[in-house]
Amino acid sequence: MLRRSARSARSARSAGIVAVVAIAAALLVSGCSAGPGTPDGSPSTSTATSPSPTSAVETQPIDAVDAVQGRSATYSVVPPQGWGEATDEVGALPGVDLVLMSSERRAGFNTNLVVHVAPGDATLLESELQKGRQQLADQGRTVSDAPAVSVGGSPATGFTTSFTQQGVEVVTRSYGLHHEGRVYLLTLSSAKSAGDQAAAELAQIAESWTWS
Repeated sequence: MLRRSARSARSARSAGIVAVVAIAAALLVSGCSAGPGTPDGSPSTSTATSPSPTSAVETQPIDAVDAVQGRSATYSVVPPQGWGEATDEVGALPGVDLVLMSSERRAGFNTNLVVHVAPGDATLLESELQKGRQQLADQGRTVSDAPAVSVGGSPATGFTTSFTQQGVEVVTRSYGLHHEGRVYLLTLSSAKSAGDQAAAELAQIAESWTWS
């Protein structure tokens, strides 16, 4: 079970993409969240807590025709077949709006998508993307541009990072877009060996995204 952090909303928002990547990567490796002094090397402003090496989030597959709405109630998505919602597992962390996870463990882990939502405009979005890239690069991670995608008809830009965590080769794809006064950060994490399948599933999710 994931545990809630005592971090304030301000701290969570300031962590931006780095916090989202920390949560997503920790979900990937152990099914639990990462936290202060995180095992994936994220700053202490990360919004999660230390993972248990033996526990894992068990998600129930949902019917692929069923749409899932984020906590902000500003959009809904249709998860790929065999994916489940795990938002409640991370607790009421500020800004974390939706967590989807594959119920199938690939290379021993669950591919997952974390959506973070906060008030903001194009300027804030650009700042968060640049800050996220720099902070992750400073941690020694490989950072490269990610192919642009369309999320609910809105263009999303981002980057890919790769690193090794607890002996696992991890790939994350972080995208950002702004829509009607909000900034949306989407981070997909998977084992490197499951990267192609994860990218295809992200495309399905992005295509199904409907604004409310």
